[in-house]
Amino acid sequence: MNHQRLLVLTSIEDDARPIFEALRRLVPAPVQVIVMADRTVPPLGWLAPAPPAELDEASSHAVERLREAVKGIALFADVALPTEVTPDALASAVRASSSDLVVVGSARHRALALAAGLQKRTPLPVLCLGSLPVATSPRPGIRLACLSFSGREQASVLGFLREHAGTADRAVLLASRPMSVPELAVVREVAGLASRLELLDRSERRWRTLFDARTTGEFDLVVVSRFPPLVLLDVSARPPVLVLPPARPAVTDPERGIDVPDALDDGTCIRLRLEYAGGIGRRRPIEDQEVGFVRAGQLLARAPSVEGTVELPSGLGGLFGLVRMRGRTAADLSRGVETSVSILSAGDVPVLLIDAELEPDALARVRAVARVEPVAVRLRPTRACRSLRARLRAAGLAPLVLDAGAVLDEGDALDVPAQADGVRLARVATRMRAAGFPVLAIVFRGPHRPVVDGFDAVLAEELPSLRHTPAPTARVSSLDARLDVTTGSRASEGNQVQVELDNRLARGWLLDAIASSRERVHFQSYMAVGDDVGRAVEEALAAAGARGIAVRVLVDSLHGLHGSFGAHNPLLERLSSRPGVELRVGHPITGAPTLEDLKQRDHRKLVAVDGRVALLGGRNLSHEYYTGFAEVPLSPEMAWRMVPWLDAGARVEGPAVATLERSFLQAWTEAGGEPFQVGSPGPAGSTRVRVVVHRGLRDAHSIEAYLALIDAASSHVYAVNGFPLVLEIQHALLRALRRGVRVRTLVGNLTPRHGEEPFRGPLASGRIAATSFVHSRMDPLVAAGAECYELVVARQPSWAPSIPEIRPHVHAKTMSVDGKVCAVGSANLDVTATYWENELMLLVEEPGVATALEARFDQLMAGSARFDRTDPAWKRRAEQRRWMRHWPGVLG
Repeated sequence: MNHQRLLVLTSIEDDARPIFEALRRLVPAPVQVIVMADRTVPPLGWLAPAPPAELDEASSHAVERLREAVKGIALFADVALPTEVTPDALASAVRASSSDLVVVGSARHRALALAAGLQKRTPLPVLCLGSLPVATSPRPGIRLACLSFSGREQASVLGFLREHAGTADRAVLLASRPMSVPELAVVREVAGLASRLELLDRSERRWRTLFDARTTGEFDLVVVSRFPPLVLLDVSARPPVLVLPPARPAVTDPERGIDVPDALDDGTCIRLRLEYAGGIGRRRPIEDQEVGFVRAGQLLARAPSVEGTVELPSGLGGLFGLVRMRGRTAADLSRGVETSVSILSAGDVPVLLIDAELEPDALARVRAVARVEPVAVRLRPTRACRSLRARLRAAGLAPLVLDAGAVLDEGDALDVPAQADGVRLARVATRMRAAGFPVLAIVFRGPHRPVVDGFDAVLAEELPSLRHTPAPTARVSSLDARLDVTTGSRASEGNQVQVELDNRLARGWLLDAIASSRERVHFQSYMAVGDDVGRAVEEALAAAGARGIAVRVLVDSLHGLHGSFGAHNPLLERLSSRPGVELRVGHPITGAPTLEDLKQRDHRKLVAVDGRVALLGGRNLSHEYYTGFAEVPLSPEMAWRMVPWLDAGARVEGPAVATLERSFLQAWTEAGGEPFQVGSPGPAGSTRVRVVVHRGLRDAHSIEAYLALIDAASSHVYAVNGFPLVLEIQHALLRALRRGVRVRTLVGNLTPRHGEEPFRGPLASGRIAATSFVHSRMDPLVAAGAECYELVVARQPSWAPSIPEIRPHVHAKTMSVDGKVCAVGSANLDVTATYWENELMLLVEEPGVATALEARFDQLMAGSARFDRTDPAWKRRAEQRRWMRHWPGVLG
């Protein structure tokens, strides 16, 4: 041991030679040794000491023998005869002498009780020397038996070993829980131990005999983390016992221990999710605080936790101990280590990602797959990582557990559905492939096989047929490469694209395209209403059919109000009866619905004419989508559905039209329609585009496209959307702000308002509450410095004089980045578009188109109301709706 200043407590009646022989073996080079010789004689055993008497001749000789024995053991040595020996007096002596170790050299129970009382006052280690001699054989090193009965006590024992055990020493650890040999190696590495370390299981009888005289030759020193009763009650026949200072709690409040998944280095950052270990149900994130990462006893990194999330820079791989830094100094870091964390970096061994909730028989199948590294992924935040690791150990697998929420930066997202777990597992695998990991396959659970690219998606029973060579992989660095990997799309050259935010223009495009059709019209919508716009489009489609044009109309059954729950849509019924018009509805619900029936719908909006021109965007077939703000004579009495909305769309010519039409073909045949031929249109311009097709509960192409755009931004990001941001998007925008990117957003009101008054109509109150939810997801962006606006449209000549302005709904789903690339389509930035519904998106990689769209955004924002983070009214509203972060978005 490396202690320098020793305070030795003994009695003048004890033989001091064994004390100092033991010290020479256990503490070979102290600088100072002070012996406090207790001369009190307890007349009633150890119950009460008698007052000290004058030294007689025998006692004087005993003191001289003590002084003689202590000579040469340290640079400075002395013997003191205190008049009072109490815990308080000893504590004063410790402070005065700056002692760092208390040695109990007396076998009297009084001395041991004094040492125990002293340790409550001064947190010092106490070495209790028994009557058994310490071995003086020439064998190198000290043999230590280390006992710990909790994780905190184990950290204290490991801290002692790091500071005081050398390479020649051998430590046997009685751990708080069983550990495998690899885990023991992890513990040794994280703690930075120089000594050898082996584990002693509680089931072994050997640990029960540590204080038996028969074990004298096995251990030189027993290390314990607190004063156990057996030290006080049996001091005659045992090796020396070192009692460490009481383990200091990691935090000042009575919070539980930490549960931490392992982490992934994806080349951009390392993200960990820190939660409290106890509790039932969803894990609670730890209180915001600073945490440190320790290896070999050294602090290598420190970072704050925010709502349980810690982010570190890329490049910090390997094994680390985690310590809560509150009030800790560098000297006691290793003693504060609560758990270990593995940070995974790309290597050469093929990776097999598995759902951490696989059943034991499925885990056995995973173990049988040769030459792969299985890594479990926690998909449901209700299970503690330590319990998942225990299941993996029991199955003979390495206890590596990643957390999907941390890898994807989902935050505390209550709206992410369990039905999407297979897709989320595939997304984690895709992130790992993009970071250079050789992912072989994922092993998923559930009824939906996720769509994957570059690796396999298998059920556990399909593992025997798994191929054994992963596809070539390389770290993805460019936006193009990321979109290739994460969205399943490919760039298409030679297109002509126009993007609009004008309902009247969009209506003209639609009616003109139908009127000019020569062969076929493919019309797909989420909703269809027989109002003024619906009737105009109905007549145009009917006229095309009457001319011999093949007109195919596809509408979602549930939201088109046709074919589900016995509903009949008069507009669609009329269309289906027109010559040349064929109607199909997608996924009708005829029985008792499941949540999946209600949420997994087809949200795409597309019109493709003759294979030469396509229109896509966010507009359904209804008045509010295709009527301009200046075209409606608004009055306060009007229903909110008559108020136009801000929406967006694109007109496409060129090769990309074929890709768009193939998405319609797939949906059409799935709805029971006959297949048709899709042509290959030639070049129509010079614009490069991507068509991103998202299939609900099969992939996450739409959110991956948005994330790729945000993460690639270096100057600015525009996001225009009126639905509650999924937290992944919110966090990506916050990351952009932190790296200096300008973020501008535009939202609206699901129930349009004139001034402060809402327009009337069905569900108006519910839509007002939903608007608050939308705005609550914008509040963190406002607080972080984003420029967030609520759309305001100034008075138009057709409006009633009592309406000076309106605050309409924003239904557009658009994004533009750096004036280089923009996105438009049907995909909102919410959880429904992320996982549940089928979506269609166009990415336009043309600076001219992107800058024109951004100029239009600037015009809209210039006349709108900015959320001002310095405004007390905004602060008050933001605080009132903070709870909405826990509102399940599945209700939106």
